[in-house]
Amino acid sequence: MGVLRQLLFGKYLLVTNTVSCGLMMAAGDVIQQRSEHWKKHCSHKYFPSSVMAASPEDEKVTISSTYGHDYMRTRNMMIVGLLQGPFHHWFYMLLDKILPGRNAKSVLKKTFLDQSIASPTCLTIFFVDCCFWPPTQCINFFFVPLHYRVLYINAMTMVYDIFLSYMKYVSFTCIFIKLQSNKYKLLLFKL
Repeated sequence: MGVLRQLLFGKYLLVTNTVSCGLMMAAGDVIQQRSEHWKKHCSHKYFPSSVMAASPEDEKVTISSTYGHDYMRTRNMMIVGLLQGPFHHWFYMLLDKILPGRNAKSVLKKTFLDQSIASPTCLTIFFVDCCFWPPTQCINFFFVPLHYRVLYINAMTMVYDIFLSYMKYVSFTCIFIKLQSNKYKLLLFKL
């Protein structure tokens, strides 16, 4: 186990980080697709709208029998992860080189640089990033050793990717309502 650890988190760290980015992104999408399927086709069998919990008489749900996975969607998410992996690998190595240490000042500087450089260019995603990633990165830079940082970020990215996959592929209907004060209110409805 020690030899494998040395190879994965030593000699082949770039490969480990790149592959894990792609796999975590793909896994996040698979989990989200399963969740979408369950919510759309199966959750009503366990939790009908008129009851608080499922009764033993409810029929059992077999998700896999009717589940149709969108492999192209998962492939696309995995490619994005594979493309991000090398950037994250070198970016975190550089951050630790120019800002060594785990004190509060260093952690805040690393978190600021991560948010200002490594965040996506999409403004909407940037604002969501600002809620999720600063606390995640503070934990990363304060507690996680350098050779495990990309792996930790990959795990947190999978959680975040589930959310991104949901937001990218969910349908919303927008309705603007004119109020008496000639102002408008935006309502979003999930389809």
